[in-house]
Amino acid sequence: MLEVIGFALFLGFLTILLIKKTSSNIALEGDFDKNQDDAGVQALARMSPAEFERAIINLLEDMDLRIIETVWVNELEIDILAHNPTPVIGGDYIVHGILVPEGDFVDSIRVIGLSDTVRAERALKGILISTGFFTEEVNKYAEGAPMELINVSKFKEILRSRGLPWPAS
Repeated sequence: MLEVIGFALFLGFLTILLIKKTSSNIALEGDFDKNQDDAGVQALARMSPAEFERAIINLLEDMDLRIIETVWVNELEIDILAHNPTPVIGGDYIVHGILVPEGDFVDSIRVIGLSDTVRAERALKGILISTGFFTEEVNKYAEGAPMELINVSKFKEILRSRGLPWPAS
């Protein structure tokens, strides 16, 4: 009897693993495919860490946020603490930037981590800016949290609408 239960558990985990490996993320692929030929998106996706940091800081300063601290977590991730000094609606913002290697996507672990940090630091809002795209499950983890998720195409549109520079394609 124990062998049957063990075999059933093994078969269940194997099935879950196979489904996870073979299922495609239709919404993600559509967004990715739609922007694959966009020169502006491609230029942002290939930014150097220094260019990425400057683009985020330019955006935050254009939004009248004051940069308090900037820390590179590793060679691909940056944390920026910014403050909105406006009375009543002001407060601290935690901005997490991720340079996404080509072919990779931002998964829910990053969103959960930022959400936990926003709550722990009692920040007004968390903003995750990426040079790539988010996986589909990210949206369900971001719902209800004081967060803004900005993928590379949205980042391009925000920079363009504010007249801010980004790397040349």
